Amino acid sequence: MTDQNRESLRALLRRVDEVRGLSDRSATSATVGLDDTGTLVQTLGELVEELERSHRRLIETNVQLVSLREVAGSLTTTVDAAETTRTVTRYLQRAFGFDQVGLLLIDRERGVLSGGWTSGRGELARTESLEVPLVGERGALARAVWLDRTLLHLDGRRHPPAFLTESHALHETFAQLGSLACVPLQRSQAPQGEHGENCHERCVLGDSAFLAPPPGEPAGRWITEREDSQRRCLACARLPALGVIAAARPLGAPALTAADVTLLESIALSVAPMVENARLFQELRRSEEFQQHILDSMAGSLVAVNLRGEVLLWNRAASDLLGWSEQEILGTAVGTVLGTEGESVIGAAIERGQEARRRETMLRARGGAAVPVSLTTSLLRDDGGTVYGAIATFLDLTPIKRAEEHARQMDRLAALGRFTSSIAHELRNPLTGIGMGVQHIARALQGDAAQRTNLEFILSEIKRLDRIVQQLFDATHPRKLTTDPKPLEATFRRAYQSLEPMLLDRSLQTRFEIAPDLPPVPHDGDQMQQVFINLIKNAAEASPDGATLTLVLGLAAESRGQAPALAATVTDEGQGIPEDACRTLFEPFFTTKPGGTGLGLYITHDIVKRHGGSLTVQSTPGHGATFRVELPLESHGGAS
Repeated sequence: MTDQNRESLRALLRRVDEVRGLSDRSATSATVGLDDTGTLVQTLGELVEELERSHRRLIETNVQLVSLREVAGSLTTTVDAAETTRTVTRYLQRAFGFDQVGLLLIDRERGVLSGGWTSGRGELARTESLEVPLVGERGALARAVWLDRTLLHLDGRRHPPAFLTESHALHETFAQLGSLACVPLQRSQAPQGEHGENCHERCVLGDSAFLAPPPGEPAGRWITEREDSQRRCLACARLPALGVIAAARPLGAPALTAADVTLLESIALSVAPMVENARLFQELRRSEEFQQHILDSMAGSLVAVNLRGEVLLWNRAASDLLGWSEQEILGTAVGTVLGTEGESVIGAAIERGQEARRRETMLRARGGAAVPVSLTTSLLRDDGGTVYGAIATFLDLTPIKRAEEHARQMDRLAALGRFTSSIAHELRNPLTGIGMGVQHIARALQGDAAQRTNLEFILSEIKRLDRIVQQLFDATHPRKLTTDPKPLEATFRRAYQSLEPMLLDRSLQTRFEIAPDLPPVPHDGDQMQQVFINLIKNAAEASPDGATLTLVLGLAAESRGQAPALAATVTDEGQGIPEDACRTLFEPFFTTKPGGTGLGLYITHDIVKRHGGSLTVQSTPGHGATFRVELPLESHGGAS
């Protein structure tokens, strides 16, 4: 062997010693006699075995890191991040052989590190929740975040992970730590520039002055300023740290080595992207939930469509108004949902850029009912100004239209009241005279049957005119109630008896269902009798000849917040009342009868309402109708 080869081999063996030193191995020095071939072969064999072991460890570590990414990947879509951090720490302890492992993530809003810490082996292993304040000096975990670098402490009692109360489940565990390594989890990149010098906000990250006040500076002032800076960092969008991962060994166990720290840093590099993705996913989900909450809290209805007129967005108010749920109509043509008029207004915005402002139009509800709305449209544009759809907001004008109609009705009633007050007596006096004259002529023509029929028709028309005048007067000048407790059954039956001849003429049957021992009800007997007469008469007119009317009287089922009451119902066997008619049945001047005034049910409803009661109707087209009167057992005071 030449001297040059000897020197090269000697340098190579020195490098072997250096590599063994880096791996903390205590093997025998590889410096051997170069002429001792046997020893040289042995040394080379040991080097091959070490290389093989290193490759195996590298493969195992890579496999473990891949598995770790799968475990940590559940952070991305999990709802319970705390449970996921506990799962990751248990995996790290089992897979990589650490005695204790902690994973804590930054909660900016609360200013804490929050996560789990796993300790113990096998069946004795347990994972405890851990929360560490980030503002102020709170142990090695927080210090690693603020110094923004890996920390290795060989005396865990002097540098505990966190300062815990004696009642905390991890207090004794931390008091018995021998060595501790903490590695901050770093974001892949910080938005809007780097965090640190470019912040111009006295950033504390990586600043060694974080640990202790400068000489001569008051400690109290320094602490206050440091904590203010920490709070600003937590609120800063460029904060690079996501959390911290830690490994520890108890007293009496071998201390953590540089190789352990390197492994922990590799683990941190694998876990950090998962944590970052999880945070972005959760922020996106919160943003979507916040947006949806705003949309659903809107009083007005909203729909967004794409350029093809397909529904992209539909809020709760629109569902309540038109009856379509968002799941049902997403992707559906807007004309199918809103009707042709709504489609036309939105189409004008998309196709011609004609945005509408509070335009009154008519939409169609799910059942086909017309819904008057005030519609506003605006175009949706991307960052480049390109139109990609339109948004429409609309307010239901039905209450406004009803209020306007009610106001018109009240105006008509007021005008009618003035008219009735001035000419009611002038009309009724001539009618009375005409009626007496016709009756006199009828007596004179008793033998002429044809003329008598004509005179009876004239008398019935005079009576109808008198009823119309009376209804007009009752509607515009309601009589004051005179209420006193008395049996409602008697009033109910008197109303029936007054109509009994008419019912018998049409062969109408009547079924009474009167509950026994009903208490007396405060009411005005004459006016409530008129209420029941109107309801029974209407039921008879709606029913075919030979039908059965059902009259029921009993205690009303108590409702929350309502006093006990008696309920009287009148049910017919007619064709029923359409749903839209039921909504306006008790409004003045609404009628479905040829020649009717539309005041009968209005007056009836008003009398019941002034008694403190309620009048409602239930009807299914083709199956008759039921009118229900409820009167409270407590006096309403005789309101006028």
